[in-house]
Amino acid sequence: MSDIVVGKNTLETLSTGMYVDPRTIYREYIQNATDSIDSAVRQGIITKEEGEIHIKINTKSRVISIRDNGVGIPCEKVLNTLSDVGNSSKDYTENRGFRGIGRLAGLAYCKTLYFITSAKGESVETVMKWDCKKMKELLSPSNNSAETLVDVIKAISDICPPRPAEADKHYFEVRMEDVDDDEKGNILIDESDIRNYLAIVAPVDFDGQKFRQAKKIKEFYKEKGQMISTYRIFFGDRKQPVYKLYTQRLDTNVGRGKQKEDEHIKDVELLYKTTENDEPLYIGWLAITGFSGQIRDPNLRGIRLRKSNIQIGDSQTFDSYFPAEGNNANKMFAGEIHVLDREVIPNSQRDDFEPNDSLYELKRALSQWAGDINKQYRRGTSQASSSMRKIEEGLRQQQEIAQKIERGGVSSDAKKEELAKELEKVQRTIKRESGTLQRAIKNSGADENRQEKVNALLEKARKSSTEAVSLSNKIVQAKYATKEDLPTSYSREERKLYQRIISVIDSYFANDPKIAENLREKIKQELSVKKK
Repeated sequence: MSDIVVGKNTLETLSTGMYVDPRTIYREYIQNATDSIDSAVRQGIITKEEGEIHIKINTKSRVISIRDNGVGIPCEKVLNTLSDVGNSSKDYTENRGFRGIGRLAGLAYCKTLYFITSAKGESVETVMKWDCKKMKELLSPSNNSAETLVDVIKAISDICPPRPAEADKHYFEVRMEDVDDDEKGNILIDESDIRNYLAIVAPVDFDGQKFRQAKKIKEFYKEKGQMISTYRIFFGDRKQPVYKLYTQRLDTNVGRGKQKEDEHIKDVELLYKTTENDEPLYIGWLAITGFSGQIRDPNLRGIRLRKSNIQIGDSQTFDSYFPAEGNNANKMFAGEIHVLDREVIPNSQRDDFEPNDSLYELKRALSQWAGDINKQYRRGTSQASSSMRKIEEGLRQQQEIAQKIERGGVSSDAKKEELAKELEKVQRTIKRESGTLQRAIKNSGADENRQEKVNALLEKARKSSTEAVSLSNKIVQAKYATKEDLPTSYSREERKLYQRIISVIDSYFANDPKIAENLREKIKQELSVKKK
C-alpha cells in the first residue's frame, strides 16, 4: 500500500474554511484557555477563583492577545503539542477543546501568529512563531514548492530562541500580529462587537446586580448538583470583567407596525431533565415575561444551547426544536439550556451537535418541552396580547364614530348606513376578542399586574356595548350636516341636488371614506360663494 499523503489544502480547510464567522477564533482560544485553567486547578497549581483569561485588542497596531494563567506547556513539549494537527490527547468528556485543530483558527486572519507559554517551575518562556503570510503564499494553487500539509507546517512554523521567565509563572498566550486589513480582520478588532460576542458565547457569569434572577438560577443548579462552570474573563487594558448580557429588560416588538413595548423579566422557569438511565440530560432556565411579542435585542432573544457553558450555534439554533413556526416562536423567548449528557458532543464547527442516540434523546425531550411552552406562553399569552390590542383598537374606532356624529359627520343616508355598519362591526370585534382574551388568560395564567390590566380593559369593553346602543340611536336621529354646507343664497332645489351628489360620493367611496370626505370638502370650497 502506498504512503497516504495529506495535501496542503487541508490546512486551508482547517483554518480559513472551518468557520464562517471570524469571531469564532475567540471562542476556540477561550475554550483551550478554560481547559488549561481546569488542568491547573486539578493539579493544585491555582484555585478555581484564581483562574483568569485576559483579552486585549490594539486597534491601531492591529494586534490581538488572548492569555490565560493555566498550566502552560513545558518547553520540551511545545513543538509536538502545537505543531500536531488533529492529534489531541484531551478527553472529549472533560475538555471543551479536544480535536486538536482549534489553535489553527487564527492562521487565516493575520500576518504572524505566536504561541507564547511557560509552565510552572520553568525559568524559560517558549515562543512558537507561525508565518501566516507565507502560509497563504504556499497554499496558492500556482505554488508547488510545498505539496503536503506537513511541508507547509514545517515551512511556516518555528521555535524562537527561549527567553527568561519567572519560575513561578505559568501561562499560555495567543498573539495575532498585523491582523488582516479587510472585512473579516476589521470584525476581529472591533472592540465593542467582540466584547458583546464574548458575553454571549464565552463561559462567563451573570451580572447579579443587573439580572436579579441570577441567584435563583445558580441556587437551583447547586441544588441539582450541576454547578455550571464560569470563568473570569477580562477585556482590554482596563481589565473590565465580561458578564452575560441578561438584564431585567427584554423589550419587544408588537403588532404589524413593530411598536416597541417595555417588557421585564418577572421570574424564571427552572428545568432539569435526566436520561432514560437516570443520568443528567440538561438543566436550564426560561425568562418569564409578558410575552407580548418578539424580543427586540438579537443578543438576548432565543433559547440558547450551551455545552460546558459555551454557546453552541447561535440564537436560531433552537428554532428546530419548536413544533411549528420555530423561527418566530423562538424569538419570543429568552433562556439557556445547558446540555449535561457527556455523549452529546459539539461538532467541529460548534454550530450544532454530532448526531448520535444521545442527541436524539435530547431532541425528543427538548422538543416536547418547547411545544409545551409554545402552547402555554406564546400561543396563550401572545393571543391574550393580540386580543388586548384588538379591543383597544375597537374602542378607539368607536370613539371616532362618536366624534364624527358630534362634528356633524353624517352627510347622507349612505353615510348613516356606513356608520351604523361600522359600529356594528366594531362591537362584534370587541365582543369576540373579549371572549378570546378571557380564555387565553385562563389557560396561560397572568401575574397580578397583567390581570389588573386585563380586568380594566374588559370593563371598558362591557361599557362600550351600552354606549354603542346610545350611539346607534344618535346615528339614526342625526341631521344631515350637508344642510349647513352651502351659503343661504342657494335654493332648496340646489341644496337637495348637492345632498344627492354627496350621497353618491359616500356610496361610491364607501370603502375609502377619507376620499369621500376630501371630495366633499373640495366641493364645499368650490360652492362656498354662489356664482352669478
